[in-house]
Amino acid sequence: MDTQYEKLQKLIKYPSVVEFRVIVDADVGNSIGQIKEVINGIEKGGMREITAPPRKSAKGNYVSYAIPVKVSCAHNLKLIYEKVGAITCVKHIL
Repeated sequence: MDTQYEKLQKLIKYPSVVEFRVIVDADVGNSIGQIKEVINGIEKGGMREITAPPRKSAKGNYVSYAIPVKVSCAHNLKLIYEKVGAITCVKHIL
């Protein structure tokens, strides 16, 4: 039986632009800068311009961004999820 990772490798044709939904603490001023630094360390120049407006949570504690990234392979996709998810201001990455 295929693992989720193997299924993902079969579903996406690379290179591909993948939109990540990233939820961060609203009180962190440079969250996008931190995210961009991590993404560019994996996919140099891969982060595209964010065109969708950020969305605040109902209580204003969190902000979510739709971040488009050009990903060259399944391994880098997995790395982006892992490394962006490990940033302290990031609460979730979808």
